[in-house]
Amino acid sequence: MRFAREMAFYSAYHQEKRNVWIHVLGVPTISFSLLLVLSWVPLFSIEGFQVTLAMAAAVLVLGYYFTLDFIFSSVATILFGTILYFANSLSTTLDSTTVWSIFAGGQILGWGTQIYGHYVFEKSRPAFLDNLFQALVSAPLFVVADVFFELGLRKNLEEDIKAILKERGVYKSFSKSVA
Repeated sequence: MRFAREMAFYSAYHQEKRNVWIHVLGVPTISFSLLLVLSWVPLFSIEGFQVTLAMAAAVLVLGYYFTLDFIFSSVATILFGTILYFANSLSTTLDSTTVWSIFAGGQILGWGTQIYGHYVFEKSRPAFLDNLFQALVSAPLFVVADVFFELGLRKNLEEDIKAILKERGVYKSFSKSVA
């Protein structure tokens, strides 16, 4: 139930389907470009294996996810592992100008599209204005949950979240037609 309560805060800002799908693309873009730069920061080495700030951040974030929901966290681990692998690989092979360009482009595209989705489709301000932690840390897990729900999986949990939204008076009903 803890996951449902935390997801309800996020879901209050993400109920319009086009906005949700923008986040499905934008959140990983932000995460990847951030991990790309954090991969440059070495922390320590274990038997010749360099541990970076990106790796440590991913482990901490994923550890937090596992306190919320095992299934979603398992999927997020696979996704995070994949983008971390590519971010680390690219950070060691590309020149710094290219890495910084990817970072800037990813951040501008990721945040810009999400802000657009909030104001144009959701008709509300972005969640990060009220809870930056969820925008930076929890959003990737909630995006995984949104994809599950769109695929018709874990419907009971989705219904629990909708019930919390209704109880809080923040549930929105968007028409089925897409403009």
